Amino acid sequence: MLKKYYKEGQKLDVAGLNEIVVLVDRTETEFSETGWNSWTPQQDGPPHKHNDKDQVFYVTDGIGKIKLGNKTYDAKPGCLAYVPAGLLHQTITTTEERLSYMLFNVFKSNDKEGHASFAEHIEKVKKVRREQADSGNIEVDNETPITDVKESIYYENYSSAKTFEFGSNSATLLIDRKNANRCEVTCVTWRDGKKGALVAHKDKEQTFFVLEGKGKITVGDETEIVSVGDVVFVPRNTPHTTEAVEGDLTYLCMNGLAEGVKDKSFEEMYNRVSAERVSRWKNESNVVGE
Repeated sequence: MLKKYYKEGQKLDVAGLNEIVVLVDRTETEFSETGWNSWTPQQDGPPHKHNDKDQVFYVTDGIGKIKLGNKTYDAKPGCLAYVPAGLLHQTITTTEERLSYMLFNVFKSNDKEGHASFAEHIEKVKKVRREQADSGNIEVDNETPITDVKESIYYENYSSAKTFEFGSNSATLLIDRKNANRCEVTCVTWRDGKKGALVAHKDKEQTFFVLEGKGKITVGDETEIVSVGDVVFVPRNTPHTTEAVEGDLTYLCMNGLAEGVKDKSFEEMYNRVSAERVSRWKNESNVVGE
């Protein structure tokens, strides 16, 4: 079972601009990776884009600005950004404090940008990132702009987001698959003492980042206690479940979607699987379902 605390892992320096802690490497997944990205204080980071991956930022520490295309947002703990493939973006630190966020990447194709690992990717791009930061010019990357760019999404809070009930837990939809390339994000809350039905997903791999509470997560044959700051990776086709053990347990659920996913929206998936999942939960069934 792949479980880590979000500040612990291989550290990658990006030309002195930022440091990334590798949490779930692309070598361990089919089409996603996760890190914790911490930016140097009092700095305009490199304006850049990624043609081959969607990104999601969840701010954990510090304050600053995040630019998405021609829009600029205040960044503080709890803010969440969807950065679609091909969109120009920039992180700006405005104080003597580092600005840090969870970084979730989902690749548009299974060759993962042609780089075998997170470390190899950083080694390939760090010189260009330094040039972009020093010049303020994105064009030094020599990448052809893509024309089909999704709309960015930014949350300062989740009050406007829709919540879906599953009996043992609820899921607040933040980024719908229909609005992204191959990613989807929900904020999932498990009620105190509740344990979910066993599920396995054919069309997505998942990464959980615990925001509140304490619980148990089972992936395959392994069970681990989790608490705030823990990251857990769930591969495709792997039975798993969650139980809240001391108060409610809340985590971000970041989904990397397979190509040709059956349901075109989260709500379509919910309408198809929720009734049967709730029934299995109520009956305390050991059958694995969707």
